[in-house]
Amino acid sequence: MDELSYRNFEVASDPSAARISGPTNSAIESSHTIAKTIRQGLARVNTLSIVVPAFNESAHLGECLDALLEQQEHIHEIIVVDNNSTDDTAEIVLDRRRRFPMVKLVAECERGVVHARNAGFDHASGSIIGRIDADTHVGAGWAKSILDFFDRRLDYAAVTGPIFLYDSPWAAPYRAFVKYTTKRKPDELRVSAASGNNFAIRRSAWQAARDRVSLRTDLHEDIDLSLCLYRVGLHIAQIKTMCVEVSGRRLLTPPLEYRHYVLSSYRTWAFHSLAGKSLRRLLVADMILHTVHWPLTRMLSTCDSRILPVSHSDSSDTSDRHLSAIREDRFAAASGK
Repeated sequence: MDELSYRNFEVASDPSAARISGPTNSAIESSHTIAKTIRQGLARVNTLSIVVPAFNESAHLGECLDALLEQQEHIHEIIVVDNNSTDDTAEIVLDRRRRFPMVKLVAECERGVVHARNAGFDHASGSIIGRIDADTHVGAGWAKSILDFFDRRLDYAAVTGPIFLYDSPWAAPYRAFVKYTTKRKPDELRVSAASGNNFAIRRSAWQAARDRVSLRTDLHEDIDLSLCLYRVGLHIAQIKTMCVEVSGRRLLTPPLEYRHYVLSSYRTWAFHSLAGKSLRRLLVADMILHTVHWPLTRMLSTCDSRILPVSHSDSSDTSDRHLSAIREDRFAAASGK
């Protein structure tokens, strides 16, 4: 159990019937298909902007952008937010932009994923804003599945989907686990929170929640945004067709550092007064499992570890931090630390 866990027609044709039909029926069928495609194109009311926050992501960003560009017919723009990178992150974006003008580079000087996300969302011009991480590889049909969902389901404000791993020794068993659990669920399922590495939101919903989201860098910004949507009565769905793969680098986080990562999850739910015993038990189990697997993961992995996307503390919103202090102390006691 890791960060991923919080947040997965066959047309039968008769060849003999095709031969009997002859060219006339085939031509009619073809014209119907073309007409249907035109109607679907005219019916498309949404446009999709993709936001990718990035800090020193030169090792992964190129493959992330290339996977998105394979689906460019369904994407209005791709916005990479450079959050004070000191490597070749900006150069990678500019290289893609020279070939694909839909790729845009935005600079955000204030350090923190939440600030990079906000800058990207505020720059987005599409009616739908997709959000992934720089190590995310979107699956086939990912962008189209988002647009199809929002065109069809006006009652949802945001959507997420299954998340698999790559470059991890646990990629195969984790994929099997996600597929098994997803298979037992409906094709569309309402969920309480979504992960920022595979997320899309209506721009109108973002505008409704914009002034409610916290700017604290010691909170998980994706959970915070999800719970802000919940507070204003907006819903998030999970759909099976919106699949991505992400790097297993988070599993290489040393146990003590990973504890801070998990505490930030609890801190975010507590910030919204929604943390309880069940969440504490889940997160404690997550820390134990991570600690047990970490030595073998480090031995077998081919990727490098990654700095945490959240800080250990935050000097802003001190009154908000005080509200959740008691809950955090209880969680720390329950985890035996």
